[in-house]
Amino acid sequence: MKKRLLLPLFCLHACIQSVSAQTSTPSLEDTLQLNEVVVRGYATNRRLLETPASIGLLSRRDLNQRFGTPTLVPALNTLPGVRADERSPGSYRLSIRGSAIRSPFGVRNIKTYWNELPLTDAGGNTPLNALDVRALGRIEVIKGPSGSLYGAGTGGTVLFSGLGVPAGQTSVEVSALGGSYGLYGNGISVQTGKNNSAISLNYNHLQSDGYRDQSAVVRDNLSLVGSFNVSPKRTISVLALYSDLHYQTPGGLNEAQFRANPRASRFATATLPSSAAQQAGIYQKVGYLGFSHEYRWNDRIQNTTVIYGSTTDFANPFITNYEKRTDQGIGGRTVTQIRFPNGPVPTVVTVGAEYLRNFTVDRNFGNRGGIADTIQTDEELIARQSTVFLQSETELPARFRLTAGLSRNDIRYGFTRFSTRAAGGAPAIPLTRNFTPVWLPRVALLRTFGQNVSAFVSISTGYSAPSTQEVRPSAGGFNTTLNAERGTSYEVGLRGSALRNRLRFDVAAYQFRLTETIVRRSDAAGAEFFVNAGRTDQRGLEAQLSYDFLSPAYYTSPTAFFSLVRIWNSLTLTEYRFRDYKQGTADLSNNKVPGVAPTTNVTGIDAETKAGIYAHVTYQFLSPFYLNDANTVLADPTQLLQATLGFRHSLGKNWTIDIYASGDNLLDRTYSLGYDLNAVGNRYYNAAPARNGVGGVRLRVKW
Repeated sequence: MKKRLLLPLFCLHACIQSVSAQTSTPSLEDTLQLNEVVVRGYATNRRLLETPASIGLLSRRDLNQRFGTPTLVPALNTLPGVRADERSPGSYRLSIRGSAIRSPFGVRNIKTYWNELPLTDAGGNTPLNALDVRALGRIEVIKGPSGSLYGAGTGGTVLFSGLGVPAGQTSVEVSALGGSYGLYGNGISVQTGKNNSAISLNYNHLQSDGYRDQSAVVRDNLSLVGSFNVSPKRTISVLALYSDLHYQTPGGLNEAQFRANPRASRFATATLPSSAAQQAGIYQKVGYLGFSHEYRWNDRIQNTTVIYGSTTDFANPFITNYEKRTDQGIGGRTVTQIRFPNGPVPTVVTVGAEYLRNFTVDRNFGNRGGIADTIQTDEELIARQSTVFLQSETELPARFRLTAGLSRNDIRYGFTRFSTRAAGGAPAIPLTRNFTPVWLPRVALLRTFGQNVSAFVSISTGYSAPSTQEVRPSAGGFNTTLNAERGTSYEVGLRGSALRNRLRFDVAAYQFRLTETIVRRSDAAGAEFFVNAGRTDQRGLEAQLSYDFLSPAYYTSPTAFFSLVRIWNSLTLTEYRFRDYKQGTADLSNNKVPGVAPTTNVTGIDAETKAGIYAHVTYQFLSPFYLNDANTVLADPTQLLQATLGFRHSLGKNWTIDIYASGDNLLDRTYSLGYDLNAVGNRYYNAAPARNGVGGVRLRVKW
């Protein structure tokens, strides 16, 4: 292990590591240096160098070229402080600066947006698996509480963007891929850009038999993104998404089963059937339609207002029951920016509000071999979430910039259980859970040093009410005693570039103190429920370093062979512990929070030639971490090697072909890409695929 830590320790000693390895992309961002890359986080629209926050960037290269299998998981895992799991194909779980103890499945405690359109619903849930990575062009990840501008959530915020559409050009790209374990996919992308409009239409299909028994997946995604400049001052945009997803859920294995046959699905017990016998899985259809209106009164004042509607049709045959859920969501967000550039201290003021509402009908039935049986519960849930916010960004003398923000957050749930035969004809039971509105402040101070280095400090607060899937877990019922999480984060960061911008670094250290931490429990059947677990103390260090072996002058030379040769490293060090936490008579205070690796180290090499050959190699190491609150079970260390080799070439003026082959888990390790934490029966393990490969082709024509 000492050898494995040499590179991270060297990076720490070399001190300031980091960066824009996230911005390695074949698009414009690849040609930009750190002091030129612009980010949208905290509505600054400033250079990353001038943004007083920890923000990770993923470009189109990171999302769609570095790894062969079209999934968000490997790209997100290259960012320090970010961890994405996939317990079975299609079952995503995402955490930012925290553990996945709140998420047996799905994405919680994180806000997500497509431009200004909210993707996270009023109940705090994000259908991340409804997005296809092949339709994405960029992701920004704001790490840590960002409630001063984005509302409830203690983990962070993710900002998605679609593929860029060049002006004055129309293009069509078709793609196909195939790989191990019955993997197959295809897609088509149509883009057209005019002087006053840009439209992108994408359809993508993916299917796989899966590595494990009972782990097949079929997914179809359709997206339409359009932007129209209807006048010099007015822009209207539209986002339409539709996802049809079915994936089987093999269930967790205990250690003996995992070692003996990692490809097995969950076995039957004396009292419960197996996953395969019950046809356990998820059927999910998601539709989303949003409109955005941007109006620029003048060069000092502009407003962006969005509205959206969403619908979800969800079914989950489980070991013990069959859940059917329908959900309708509506919401909107308005943001106004006012600039005061000519005063003694130039200031930008951002003011706005957000309102989200969801109506959910949730029914549980018996499960007879994958067929819904007698109804057991019939429930309705209404979730409302409102936020108002104000932020000022002021340029001070001596190259200082002060950002101060404040928001008010209000979350309310209404629940009704209706009578069923199983309930013995009991009357309907209406319940409410209204959380006390909270004010969330954030203050950050940044100073630049010359053109290439900056440092910042920040204090931010976060608030995360239980999601609808936590107050109303899959087993049914409504938890009126579960409290919201509340925390304060203290952070210091340093980023910049040296050696004529060939070396780029980004380092952040933080301490996050969280109270009323929500953790997952499960009953004997494996159904989850949630409790508050006192306090947690979360300390971390995140660092990224990237180095270009060749100078910018070389890349611009007409005789250059390479267009990119880069090595990069992402390091995450954490120390997360419970405080004031008891389970019955057992005092678990000072135990480590499960699901968080003390050391995560990801190293990559990227090379591209002007002839069109490109190669990416990524090595990931996670040190062992605990799988339960009692700290009695430890995961194996993870060593994952991935590589992609491709050739992209122009065929005349209008055609481009891209052929690639990619390998995953090239060291052929038996490992779990997602653990079931605190699992009953010690069924913690969900085996990821053994050594596997994928090959694909993309053909593009433009005119």
